[in-house]
Amino acid sequence: MSNALAIAAVTETLVQVLGASLDGAQVAGAHVTALRPDAPIGLPPVGVNVFLYQVSPNAYLRNADLPTRAADGTLLRRPQAALDLHYLLTFYGDDGKLEQQRLLGAVARKMHADPTLPRSVIASVQQSVDFLHAANLDQQAELVRFAPVNFSLEELSKLWSFLLKIDYVLSAAYVASVVLIETDDPVPPPPLPVLKSNIYVQPFRQPVIDRILSSPGATPFIVAGDLIALTGRNFVSADAATQVMISRIMQTPTLATDTRLVVAQPPGLRAGAQSVQVIETQMLGTPPTPHRGGVQSDVATFVLHPVIQKTGSTYAITKVSGVGSPPGDALVVKVTPTVGRGQRGLLELISTGAPPVTNLFDAGPIDADTDTLSFPIHGLVPGHYLVRVRVDGAETPFDLDPSGAPITPSIVL
Repeated sequence: MSNALAIAAVTETLVQVLGASLDGAQVAGAHVTALRPDAPIGLPPVGVNVFLYQVSPNAYLRNADLPTRAADGTLLRRPQAALDLHYLLTFYGDDGKLEQQRLLGAVARKMHADPTLPRSVIASVQQSVDFLHAANLDQQAELVRFAPVNFSLEELSKLWSFLLKIDYVLSAAYVASVVLIETDDPVPPPPLPVLKSNIYVQPFRQPVIDRILSSPGATPFIVAGDLIALTGRNFVSADAATQVMISRIMQTPTLATDTRLVVAQPPGLRAGAQSVQVIETQMLGTPPTPHRGGVQSDVATFVLHPVIQKTGSTYAITKVSGVGSPPGDALVVKVTPTVGRGQRGLLELISTGAPPVTNLFDAGPIDADTDTLSFPIHGLVPGHYLVRVRVDGAETPFDLDPSGAPITPSIVL
């Protein structure tokens, strides 16, 4: 593959290819140089000058070599830069004999008829030019192809006035694409051969989650410590182990049938929305090893509700005074599970009188994990209130009487 000498090899090969194409212009003494158009000496009085004025990354192949190394730093393939070379061709001669235009016509004809650099010509140039012997441009996978660049009058004026700062002469621009430059890193070893292949065929039975309930109560109101029951279909496969991923934590079901899974909550869940996905871990390879990237259900969700802690029949709800500035009253509530940093806690106090009135209070930013929330309260009419806490939108449950009306937790203020 081509190396750091490839750019110079392209330029020198283009010079020699154009030099062999000038006979059709019928201009005596015409030859090709590779200098800056504003060079003080060396430009041909009659001929063509090749000037590389810009290099840009090739948009198609610029990242084709990624990744070049494995996670442990082992070389997977040599890094390779993919470049486009932008050339300005300038033409010199006697204006009275239109030599510039005749040379332009010869070059345009050659570049259109043979837009690529032949490998044989590149190899010959590399052999004939001492400093290009090891360029290896002829061995790169892609041929170098030239395409004309359509410059507007404004772009031409900027190129000549800003970059070259000399009087304009007849010129044309071409872009050479693509030049691939590899590093000189040792060639990585070939991949290990495949000694044995395993072919697996199985019907596609994607697990489908219909409902997520608490178990054994079979209610959608799930609190910390509850077992979780998933109902649906295609949960069990003969050649795969079924697992349940809850908020990115893998759990093995305690009960698994094709339409029902029962699984324990993983430790450390916070109150709020939780994601659930059924994953069939397949045993593949020799020896068989588990692969989790097999058949998976869509992601479903459930809400993990917090609960207000209690001892016996007494809930951990306390009114304190002299809190904050200016000092005022606050309601301190202990909840399960722990409220995490960044979560939001809200307190609802619902009057039991008629009509019921809901009062909402904010615990403010939660700066550290805690099971104790303090809510400043103000503007309340003395009376009996039901107490409910919301953590990230998940609410604590009420105790209900036989008629279904909430009765506790409550407090008299």
